[in-house]
Amino acid sequence: MTFIPLYDKIVVKKINLENKIGKIFIPTNDNEIIKGEVVETGEGYLLTDGSIKPLIIKKRDNIIFKDNYNIEKYKFDNIEYYFIKEKDIISIIK
Repeated sequence: MTFIPLYDKIVVKKINLENKIGKIFIPTNDNEIIKGEVVETGEGYLLTDGSIKPLIIKKRDNIIFKDNYNIEKYKFDNIEYYFIKEKDIISIIK
């Protein structure tokens, strides 16, 4: 399946985190921070003069973001996809 996000939308595939270190399990909470890989990005922000400002985020960047009420989700072939805006991203992971 191919996604073609519009403008400042970004498609992110969730990366499942291991919730243990060695034999020690680390609890998770409801306000989960999600790690994901950017699958596709839109062209950028549409400015009032009609021009487009490119996004900072690029394909294949690993990012973290907080799952909240305004993020749209889609599940396909047991893979969770999130449709977010660049402003929802907390950090790029290098």
